Amino acid sequence: MLNSGIYIHVPFCRKKCLYCDFFSGGEAAADWRAFASAVKSEFDVRQQELLSPPDTLYIGGGTPSILPLDLFRDILGSIMEKSFISDSDMEITMEVNPDDVNLINAKEWKNAGITRISMGVQSFVDSELNGIGRKHNSEKATAAFEILREFFDNISLDLMFGLPGQTIESWQYSVGRAVELSPEHLSAYSLMFEEGTPFTVLRDKGRLSFPDDACNMEMWKFLSDTLVENGFSQYEISNYCKAGFESKHNSKYWKQAPYLGLGPSAHSYDGGRIRRFNPADIKGYINYYNNSKERAGVFYDEEKLNEEELSDEYILTRMRMKEGINFEEYRKRFGEEKCKRLYGNAIKIMDGGLICLDGKSVSLSKQGIMVSDSVITELAM
Repeated sequence: MLNSGIYIHVPFCRKKCLYCDFFSGGEAAADWRAFASAVKSEFDVRQQELLSPPDTLYIGGGTPSILPLDLFRDILGSIMEKSFISDSDMEITMEVNPDDVNLINAKEWKNAGITRISMGVQSFVDSELNGIGRKHNSEKATAAFEILREFFDNISLDLMFGLPGQTIESWQYSVGRAVELSPEHLSAYSLMFEEGTPFTVLRDKGRLSFPDDACNMEMWKFLSDTLVENGFSQYEISNYCKAGFESKHNSKYWKQAPYLGLGPSAHSYDGGRIRRFNPADIKGYINYYNNSKERAGVFYDEEKLNEEELSDEYILTRMRMKEGINFEEYRKRFGEEKCKRLYGNAIKIMDGGLICLDGKSVSLSKQGIMVSDSVITELAM
């Protein structure tokens, strides 16, 4: 079995971004000490679910960089100690916002054991940042990166395209600024319209306009070409890195490795058939894990995947990666009949130029990446 990963969800933000549908509450309502205690308690209760040694830990959110430093050290130190691991053995990633980065915080994050930073910049154009509800500006993002570089040699930046008011020219500027900073890793996401988010409501009411599909395709092509020219490899649909700097933790999701998710709304997977989901309930989570005498049953919901669901998930996640699906590996896992079906589906769509098929494996072509959802659906039929 592959090594496990640990994920900690910090469900608080200073301000909710207009496009975001991740579960989070306002910082003003955060009982940080109670939350930290609950996370440590949950790990104590559930660490036996880790069926293989963990070698990655990822702290996401929400906004982990607003966690008080003393409690941040307490949570991270406790979990690392009880996992029998050290920072030299693990990739330990923390998501941060540029407005939370200063010399004191960066030094404390490093000393606590963080080895990798993922910073949500999204754009280097101030009008675009204002338009999506981000608190920082481009100058702050640049200054934050320079501070982080003093302490970390593995930094990832997030960018977004398809934003309101964004143009090809403004996107080219943002990509150029990111390349100039020379991060080890870059994630780029197309704006998604999730149900119930302010952006979806405003779009549906006709109060905001966004780049069309053709413009988004041109933005993605510019991004991909520019990053490859500057020494990055696209190892997953939305992720680019310099040699040796793939996200080890996120790769676990795409390779069906086991992981344990801690915190409200966090998900877990045992590497086989069982997925578990913590409810999106901050108060319920804190009450459950801080009251051991009253604790009954489990706090999570559980789903057992059947063979067809496992196959569909395998196709969905592996096709996101550069190498795609190896037919022999797929056959060993799911059998001859399913492998023949997958290969037959690939034959049917190969003439469209959306996949690369060589008899041993199938992967998305450059043209297929921007329509990956439909290609993957056809492969899994």
